Amino acid sequence: MAPDRPIRRADPDDHAAVARLFDTALLDTDSDRLCRQLAGENGAVLVAGSEPPVGAVALDDATEPVDAIDTADAGDGGDARPVRITAIAVQRRHRDRDIGRRLVAAAAERAAPRPLTAAFDERVRPFYRACDFDIDPCDERLWGIRWPV
Repeated sequence: MAPDRPIRRADPDDHAAVARLFDTALLDTDSDRLCRQLAGENGAVLVAGSEPPVGAVALDDATEPVDAIDTADAGDGGDARPVRITAIAVQRRHRDRDIGRRLVAAAAERAAPRPLTAAFDERVRPFYRACDFDIDPCDERLWGIRWPV
């Protein structure tokens, strides 16, 4: 990503811009959860760009281990409580510039040493595969996990 698109942690002042990004991408996001994530309560939102951001990823810090995670895979002293991606979006005109992958990499770095997880539809499987997620079917969607490096 170009230097003019730095990734930073969003704050409550970014609420309107982040909500607009997710709404434009037709993502069903919970307003209360987004407010908590922006405030840093059990999560965070990372954005690419400044005014306005061109991409965002919302993260929830899980409080319980996920059954599908083998804690032995978490490594020495690893914490199997995942950090979950609840939404990710990049403005259409800024796609194919690695912004989404950079957001996921920043989210994984923030989550480490914990794994990063996401539930998603088949149409975005190539994106999550490119972001080094292991992917399995889960109900009518897909579930992915990215282990810390």
